[in-house]
Amino acid sequence: MTFYVFCMLLTGVSAIGQQPNNAKTLWTVAWSPDGKYIGSGGNQDELILFDANTFELVKTYPVKDALLSRIKWHPSKNILAIITQGKTIKARILNLDKDEWIDLEGLESSSRGLDWNFNGALLAVSELEHAVSVFTLHGKRVSRFRADPKSVTGIDWHPTKNIMTTVGSQIGIYDHLGHPIHTFRPRNKEVLLLCVEWHDSGDFFVVGDYGDLENADDKLLQFWRPEGVKINEISGSIAEYRNIRWSTDGERLASASDALRIWSKEGKLLAETKSSDDYLWGVDWSPDGDYIVTSSSNGKLVIWDKNANFIRQIGKK
Repeated sequence: MTFYVFCMLLTGVSAIGQQPNNAKTLWTVAWSPDGKYIGSGGNQDELILFDANTFELVKTYPVKDALLSRIKWHPSKNILAIITQGKTIKARILNLDKDEWIDLEGLESSSRGLDWNFNGALLAVSELEHAVSVFTLHGKRVSRFRADPKSVTGIDWHPTKNIMTTVGSQIGIYDHLGHPIHTFRPRNKEVLLLCVEWHDSGDFFVVGDYGDLENADDKLLQFWRPEGVKINEISGSIAEYRNIRWSTDGERLASASDALRIWSKEGKLLAETKSSDDYLWGVDWSPDGDYIVTSSSNGKLVIWDKNANFIRQIGKK
């Protein structure tokens, strides 16, 4: 599979029959760790911030000519990192207290993978094609390394160590300087992995994928130990898994695809809600674990309770 086809799949334009890209799409959503804000973005050329208590719009930040792929809040500061699939903005850090952007040193391109390490001292960013760069909180580059033969679509740091898991055409585990710890392929067929999340125990992580690239079917959630032992596998989703998130207590995993589904840490389905005419792409938990927010292909932001019951829709008026 060519890198061109990989890029088409990342942006929702499929060569094999999936839902086409939509100008309204909100690809990402994130609830701030202090519970004050909900941030989101996608194809609308802007980062949107809402008050997480009143659900009123707080502010928008221009992100021109760049598909906003993912946003990640700093674990303890009023700081937000963004990554785009564009040539102008690429990836940046937004300090909300100072209302200023921090550029990342030497970054020439960006893709979709983005995450802070456990203490917020380091930010990992995926570049176009195969590379990952690691930066300090102030935007200074610490390392740059090849992390996938095709493209790095997702990154997640270990909850207590300076090692990360990257996904794309394979699963890779690296330290913060890019030294490989373990790499392996999750299937016999070629597949595009889209997301990864470590459990807070640090004992295992979960990956979600697009399905096999030959037929665009068999979309899976897989539970893996870091040494490459698969401990669970879940099938049955119609749409690809673009984002998954653990609740803060580690007891529940939320997955966004053709439906919002809630899983136990053992992989048992606890709740789901169908989304018949709208794919759910972004997903995150409130810090107290009582609510979930999703973003969708039709540009909707929805609040659900922890059992996947609809609470309300929020958005710009």
